[in-house]
Amino acid sequence: MKNYNIAVAYILILLIAAHVAAPEAYHWQQHTISQLAAQAYANAWIMRLGFIGFGALVQVAGVTRIRLRPRLWYREVPILLYGLAILLSGIFSTEPFIEGVPYSLQEARLHSIFATAAGVMLTLATLLYALTDAPASRRVVHWVALVLITVVSFLFGTNPAIGGILQRLLWVVCFAWLVYLGTGEIPKRSEAIAR
Repeated sequence: MKNYNIAVAYILILLIAAHVAAPEAYHWQQHTISQLAAQAYANAWIMRLGFIGFGALVQVAGVTRIRLRPRLWYREVPILLYGLAILLSGIFSTEPFIEGVPYSLQEARLHSIFATAAGVMLTLATLLYALTDAPASRRVVHWVALVLITVVSFLFGTNPAIGGILQRLLWVVCFAWLVYLGTGEIPKRSEAIAR
């Protein structure tokens, strides 16, 4: 697996399943994707599997890409860390979306830390690709993705009433960017070493 398409397809399937299983109290326009894996929620296992599997698949793809093109390892490392942070955010869940339900504040804080780390690592990876990818036309796509990720992240943090919509838009941009990485030709390891 040299690209991230399988990881994106996997999480999209589980995202759809988690939305289908969500109760009426869950409002996708306001509630986050993380809340589909919230503590004290019976169907949280669906989205938890989504986060854990997606994170693991991103790491497998990242390691494969590093092996194929070792001299550009520094571009993939933030994506590996992004995958790890997403995986850990599936282990440590956020607070429930229904008020008054008891939950672990410490676990919710850990989830928040890992979710934030995932965003920072993906932003760093996008920046590194924007600075180093060839040809220049590909760098333009990375710069556009970086601007969109930054702007939507800012809006997400300042507009909680539509947080669900903004977070989903952010995920769409991230998924599209990860899939775009797979459209570039990755030379075989022998070719990469020869360069």
